[in-house]
Amino acid sequence: MDARHHDPDVDVLIAGAGPAGCAAAIVCAAAGLRTVLAERLAGPAVRPGEALHPGAETLLARLLPGGFADAVGARHPGITVGWGTEPRFEPYGQDESGPWRGFQVDRRRLDALLLDRAREAGAEVRLGCRAGQPVVEGGAVTGVLLGGTTPLRTRTVIDATGRARWLSRALGLTSPLRSPRLLIRYGYATGSCPRQDAAPEISADRTGWTWTARVSRGRYQWMRLGFVPERARLRGGPPPDFAGLVPEGPARSADVSWRLCPKTAGPGWFVAGDAGALLDPASSHGVLRALLSGWTAGSLAVGVAAQALGEGDAAGMYRRWLREGAERDMAELSARYAQLGAHGFG
Repeated sequence: MDARHHDPDVDVLIAGAGPAGCAAAIVCAAAGLRTVLAERLAGPAVRPGEALHPGAETLLARLLPGGFADAVGARHPGITVGWGTEPRFEPYGQDESGPWRGFQVDRRRLDALLLDRAREAGAEVRLGCRAGQPVVEGGAVTGVLLGGTTPLRTRTVIDATGRARWLSRALGLTSPLRSPRLLIRYGYATGSCPRQDAAPEISADRTGWTWTARVSRGRYQWMRLGFVPERARLRGGPPPDFAGLVPEGPARSADVSWRLCPKTAGPGWFVAGDAGALLDPASSHGVLRALLSGWTAGSLAVGVAAQALGEGDAAGMYRRWLREGAERDMAELSARYAQLGAHGFG
């Protein structure tokens, strides 16, 4: 074993307690690694991204063996899609057990369930704790300053800080834009909108797309992405179908321009979730990619700690896996946007 690994304070330090960070913490702690999960906020926050593909169910069931029904506000067998055409319902599919169904989840509740599970698995959770400067020795990350002046020594660091990209920024790794600038505006409303109750809907044309969905009983979400930022601001209000609903606070906005970190793993570190790859919500894989990348990074950290994998092999496997998946999603979504005649894609 490399001398720098002698007597670390912990085996794994994970920054960021969203889906990616919690998934990594659950995997590592359940395997017996001394795991610290540091989150700069005081607890789970309200975040968009409530729609989950049916494929997330198997992974969530493994991460949350006690179930996650408390976080589910609605379920649906498919999505109504109008991609430059008249809207048409598209089912997810089915098997011998019946139709596959997606989820509308409350992200704050889901993140809280994952955080509680990380604690139960044995992770030390530090809320209100911002990761500071990483310690780099011999080209490897060997620790992190978590307040004070004495670094926490660790075998592996996993950055799951989302768009903040804490570790890659600290290491001087830029994540250049992989798309035109993309902005979304989104909001919530309460009341009754029967047209939206059966299934979420996405309608798109050359100017952008609009997403609407019932997220729980009597509560709805809308989201608008414009391919031209100025147009996004001008057309960023609730859709006409929501005219009879009561807005739940002001609309919010977020930059969802595509980014892919050029190097997502190295000696002693991994980058997971949105910190590694970010696409706009139309990719429909954001939360699933976060969970999978956290799970994968955590599993590789376990393999390195058990000396079943070399650090170089683990880093190379992770980089290839994350890059190939993100590039595939970018290519598919770019082709769909080009089909609409959106500028800058294809």
